[in-house]
Amino acid sequence: MAPVAVESGPDPIVSLPVKTGLQTSTTDVFQYVKKDKKLPVTLLSGFLGSGKTTLLERILTSNHGYRIGVIVNDMGALNIDAALLANHKVHQSEERVVEMQNGCICCTLRGDLLEEVARLALEGNVDYLVIESSGISEPMQVAETFSDQFAEMHVQAGLDLEQEMAADEDSKVRNANVAKILKAGGLSQMSRLDCCVTMVDAVNFFNDYETADFLVDRHGKDDVPEEDDRNVSDLQTDQIEFANTVIINKCDLVPSKEIQKIQALVKMLNPEARILTSVRSNVDVSSLLDTNLFDYEKAAMGAGWLKSLREEIKPETEEYGIGSFVFRARRPFHPERLWNTVKDNFVVIQEEYVDDGFEGDEEMDEDKDGDSDVAMEVDDEKQPQLNPKLRLESKKANPTFAPLLRSKGFFWLATRSNMFGEWSQAGVMLTLSGGDLWRYNEEIRQAIKADFKGKWGDRRQEIVLIGQEMQKGGQQRLQTALDACLLDDAEWAQWEKITNNRKWDQERKKEELEKIFEDGFEDWVLEDHTGHDHD
Repeated sequence: MAPVAVESGPDPIVSLPVKTGLQTSTTDVFQYVKKDKKLPVTLLSGFLGSGKTTLLERILTSNHGYRIGVIVNDMGALNIDAALLANHKVHQSEERVVEMQNGCICCTLRGDLLEEVARLALEGNVDYLVIESSGISEPMQVAETFSDQFAEMHVQAGLDLEQEMAADEDSKVRNANVAKILKAGGLSQMSRLDCCVTMVDAVNFFNDYETADFLVDRHGKDDVPEEDDRNVSDLQTDQIEFANTVIINKCDLVPSKEIQKIQALVKMLNPEARILTSVRSNVDVSSLLDTNLFDYEKAAMGAGWLKSLREEIKPETEEYGIGSFVFRARRPFHPERLWNTVKDNFVVIQEEYVDDGFEGDEEMDEDKDGDSDVAMEVDDEKQPQLNPKLRLESKKANPTFAPLLRSKGFFWLATRSNMFGEWSQAGVMLTLSGGDLWRYNEEIRQAIKADFKGKWGDRRQEIVLIGQEMQKGGQQRLQTALDACLLDDAEWAQWEKITNNRKWDQERKKEELEKIFEDGFEDWVLEDHTGHDHD
């Protein structure tokens, strides 16, 4: 048998279509592929140790009849006899990020992935592609690369990249092929994401919701960039909520009741996902290849919290001890009471906007318990609090918040009457950030009138909370805790009096509200997207 074919790296795109007899124009080749069959792709996500590589080995060694192309991050992890891989192509990808100057997240691109997928699709030597992503990757960002919905964005990104390349010779060498691929509409013109799989480790599943670890704590500085301040609980949630297939692996190592509880939580997080169970990643490979099941819009809008807010599912049910409910209120939170409620039980992550004209200042605010909140030196970076393990122990000891695994939605602060805040919690990590303007003008009101109630339009609290013991007093304890953060009748009367004052502009009203309601949260700045071609 022939040895395993390990690719050394992508060839220039313009040299690929020679054997087809077509012109060397990349756009022409893309049109050819579009008329023909696009290369189907399965994306494997999951933490290190969840079983992705073992599953990949099963795919490569199964009798499915496909010539499989593989992109992996760690070639050394593939401990497979070369003879068994004779009909497949395996490529190790060293992640190369192409960052656009405008800084928009939609313009942060995986250059290595773009080039390698394009090369495999255009060569036509494989029938199917499997991408084993790193344990710290977010599947949504990879899926965007394959989605038709982002084709116009990719074209514009290619034009922007060409402009940058004109001023930077090194960038021209690195990104010439990437620019060509993007200008032709991106990978969606030649390939399609067929199945998005997330693998979870049944042994550590709930432990990863009861950890204060950031990714750098698990993987070290060599694997996690210095600016990457993501945490384990949030990433596990993101990987589950976006997948269309979730495999619960290592089911032989935990009791059956634990498996049922994991299944129940996964179903709460992602009601649309197929949930499979496995031992040593042993699943029916045909259920992961050429399924035609993945839909980007469905994945992006399919999270359980979002469906609960839209009332597409009724969350007030409990299965195997996992339940959920939606906290709703038509009064704003008192900022100080909300902070006092969350600060001792969560690692509160905020965005800080520095507007003092100085760079490099580092300020320390000491809490009375000795913890410190560190002000980041760079605009828009997240601000994790120190002593996260202390917060975790506090949460575990709190009967109200200990069972809470996931919550997400938006909230209303008394001192910020024109903007809503975004609330996202997984385990001990709670991210609070500014959202957008409340949509209270008359034109938009007619379009979304279902959200309006009373004189304050769509302003409200609406947070989905998912956790254990909801029907054993958990829901009532959470409801009571959040209700206590709302303005009481006297405060509400004060708020309305100030807000209704027609002689004051918005800035004056804000100043008056801040005199009454102390607000220590980071500033929210409404981002101006005008003029951004990708908005």
